[in-house]
Amino acid sequence: MGDKKRKLLLTLLIVGVLGSLAAFGTYSAFTATTSNDNNSFAAGTVKIEDAGGSVTALFNNVTNQGPGTNTQRCIRVLYSGSLASTVHMYLAAAVTNGNKFNVTVDRGHGLTTPANRDCTGFVSDTNAFATAGFNTFPITYGAGLAGKDTDAAWAQNDTIDYRITLSPVDDATPNAHTSAVSTGTFSLTWEARNN
Repeated sequence: MGDKKRKLLLTLLIVGVLGSLAAFGTYSAFTATTSNDNNSFAAGTVKIEDAGGSVTALFNNVTNQGPGTNTQRCIRVLYSGSLASTVHMYLAAAVTNGNKFNVTVDRGHGLTTPANRDCTGFVSDTNAFATAGFNTFPITYGAGLAGKDTDAAWAQNDTIDYRITLSPVDDATPNAHTSAVSTGTFSLTWEARNN
């Protein structure tokens, strides 16, 4: 074997040994660790519901109503989420023939039996929406009626009783009411958004 080959092999051998020593030195260093165990993380909740637990519509098959006839229904709304939230009330969509009906919404307390939908015991604290055409009622959260005065946040287990009053608009136009005028079906929505 020539000198050059021996030198090359010797060089490779030396590089290999040095690499092994370097690796051995790296893995034989002193180490220490500490740990913080049993961690967990969870989001809060936002939950709003009909406190009466009823699945019956507030205005279920109300027919044959005339001007000056006020139909009132009440509901207790419960906030059971863990995060403080602002609540707004609005319609899910515009009401059919909304300009033919008046609506008033009062916030209060004292309902005796919220599941019955009647307003026995209701005490009004605030008129939240004055009598006006149903077509002017808000249909978005942003424009919705504040759940509390000054739009204060609701805390867990807060409740508000609502009295909703509907009546046909008085219209003396001749022959304007020869057939029934209806709102069609509509959905009242209470939406909570955490602060």
